[in-house]
Amino acid sequence: MTPRLQHASGADIDAVASLAARTFPLACPPELDAPAIEAFIAENLTPEALRAHLDTPGHELLVASGTGGEAVGYVLLVAGTEMDPDCAAQIVHHPTIGISKFYVDPAHHGAGLAAVMLDDVSRRSRAGGARSVWLATNLANTRARRFYGKHGFLERGQRTFDVGGVLNTDVVYELPL
Repeated sequence: MTPRLQHASGADIDAVASLAARTFPLACPPELDAPAIEAFIAENLTPEALRAHLDTPGHELLVASGTGGEAVGYVLLVAGTEMDPDCAAQIVHHPTIGISKFYVDPAHHGAGLAAVMLDDVSRRSRAGGARSVWLATNLANTRARRFYGKHGFLERGQRTFDVGGVLNTDVVYELPL
C-alpha cells in the first residue's frame, strides 16, 4: 500500500518533528555547518513550531504514514506567497500555493512516495482553486532539483534563505496546474 497524505493532527506532531529533524539536513548544502542547521531545526521544526501551523489560517500540514503508522513523509502548504513575499514577483500563475516543506524519510527515497505526495498536493491545490504551486530548494540540492524538473516545475529565479544565520541561495520553482 502506498501512503497517502492526510491532515496532521496534534497526535502526529512529535513524529513529524522527528522526521523534520532527520530530513532537513539532507536538503542543506554540504558546506553548511551543523550549528546553523541545528539552529534552524530548533527554531522552525520543533513540535511547538509545527503545531502552530495546525491553527494558522492558510497553512496545511500533511503527513504520509507508513503501514505501521509511522510518519514517512510530510508537507507544509502555505497559501499564496506568504512564506516568502519577496518571491511573489517570480510566480507567474495566481492564485498559488507555496510548498514550504516537502520531505520523505530517506528509507523511502526512490520508492515513488515523493511522486505520490506531489500528485496529492497538486490535486488538493487544484481543487482549492490554485493555478500553481511553488517552492524553493537549495541550489546545491541536485536530487530535489532533478525531481522537481522531472515533475514539470519551471525555474522562476532565486531567493536568499537564512538557515541558522547563514544565508543560502535557493532556486524558486513553479508548477502550473
